Amino acid sequence: MNQETSNIIPRRTLQAEIISRLRDEIVQGIWGPGKRLQERVLCDRYGVSRSPLREAFRVIAAEGLLELQPNRGAVVTRPTLTDAIEYMEIVSALQTLAIRRACAIASDEKLAAIEKLHQKMRQASDRNQIEPFFEINNEIHEAIVQASGNAALVSMHDHADRHITRLQNLSGAKEASPALSMEEHEAFIGALLRRDADTAGAALARHLDTVTAEIKKRIADSG
Repeated sequence: MNQETSNIIPRRTLQAEIISRLRDEIVQGIWGPGKRLQERVLCDRYGVSRSPLREAFRVIAAEGLLELQPNRGAVVTRPTLTDAIEYMEIVSALQTLAIRRACAIASDEKLAAIEKLHQKMRQASDRNQIEPFFEINNEIHEAIVQASGNAALVSMHDHADRHITRLQNLSGAKEASPALSMEEHEAFIGALLRRDADTAGAALARHLDTVTAEIKKRIADSG
């Protein structure tokens, strides 16, 4: 199967797949800030007609990743340092709420799965495996959000976190050093496993303050 053929979207999942595919490509930086999305190019890329593509534009524009401009059509938005700060405030508030809820209601199996991820993260740190370290780090934060058991919280977090991921992909911004990140993870994961909501929430909030400061610094440095 060649690359062009592999881009074709199955008809049974057409609308959702167009939205998911285009959104992911914007987050990954395939379509850069200020890029005008040509309908003909995307219709050929995905093997779809203009009608479902335009509906996808409207959905993704409502999420803040696209702007629909008169006479220009869909244009990829330009994220700013202000965006990073505002979305990190939302992510921090939601994750802090999530870990407190997880302490109260998450099953032992879910906490065990988070502990297993934490152990994998520690191993990646010990081996100085930077990319796997940060990938597992993201999995842990997502697992904590999922363990909250609150579907609305998960949905809002996904939306805000998507913008942070995009900013990181465009600027190369990561968290602080693996050693510091690991130390902070030890604090809130340990409290989560003890189901100590107050300590877990405070420790995670401190960690996310560190993350916010590092993202702001690196995005500012990268322009």
